[in-house]
Amino acid sequence: MTQKPSRKDLMSEDKFWEIIELSKSDDPQDQLDNLIDLLSDMTADDILGFDYQLDKHLEKSYNPELWAAAYIVCGGCSDDGFDYFRAWLVSKGRDAYENALENPDSLIDVFKDMDETDFPENEEILYAALDAYDELTGKEDFYEVLDSYDDGFEILEIELNWDEDDPKTLEAICPKLFERYYEDPFC
Repeated sequence: MTQKPSRKDLMSEDKFWEIIELSKSDDPQDQLDNLIDLLSDMTADDILGFDYQLDKHLEKSYNPELWAAAYIVCGGCSDDGFDYFRAWLVSKGRDAYENALENPDSLIDVFKDMDETDFPENEEILYAALDAYDELTGKEDFYEVLDSYDDGFEILEIELNWDEDDPKTLEAICPKLFERYYEDPFC
């Protein structure tokens, strides 16, 4: 039986972050449009590589400390909400992303530039590669093409090291975010 190829070598991590940086906008819809425009000017392999990098960074950011930050800032955070929060974090660029992985409380610096009308979710970025692929190829077989690859992603399990019923456990992980947003979240 032939082993399926991986998308991991279709785009470098540096190129991925360069594209995110070029797409950035204060308006999430503008950023999505920018991202789709940038990707649809590339090859189908580039788009698949971008999608791989996005998946990799979403997987890498699936940790309980970052979920605690999302829970505090958003006034609660479901599984799907955490996916959209992590997509938002990626959309903020490499520095914000890497700093948040190292210390989720560093997001206080990202939030200081946001106003109450902003919300730290960006579900749409999860579909940017799909939209760009459809636009580039004129085909709607993105997911079938993805099935021809084996990237080694698995369904992730997470064990929370905080308890939503015990605010002190959240405060211990993100004291700055807790002080600012626990009583007055974005939503």
